[in-house]
Amino acid sequence: MSIGSIIARFGVTLYVYRPTITTASDGTVIRTYSSAAFSAKGFVQPTGQSQDVFEGRASSRTAGTIYFEGAQDVRIEDEIYSGTTGSVTAWRVVGAVNPGEIGRLGGVAGYLSLTAVEVIEVEPSVAL
Repeated sequence: MSIGSIIARFGVTLYVYRPTITTASDGTVIRTYSSAAFSAKGFVQPTGQSQDVFEGRASSRTAGTIYFEGAQDVRIEDEIYSGTTGSVTAWRVVGAVNPGEIGRLGGVAGYLSLTAVEVIEVEPSVAL
């Protein structure tokens, strides 16, 4: 089964938000996400879970890969949301690649026309 057919069958609409970075008067950096840069159908594939300890308790976060068909403008530090209202899952982008673009100098098979995005789950309290 190709990535395209997996996206068509199991994909969901995802919303990509681009950060705006500003500096406060005390010099701290403020990152805000105000509106969706775009939305596209994608397939979320969890790949693992970290076992961090935060304030004496386990605080696990899920890492994963999100696949989009075609070349999508997804950048590091973007956030991807599973919805716009209600209970949504949020991921922060830590890497993105379009395999078709890597090999565009030579003949590339059509099935490589996708964007693979490495993500880490953002805690709901800090999403949006």
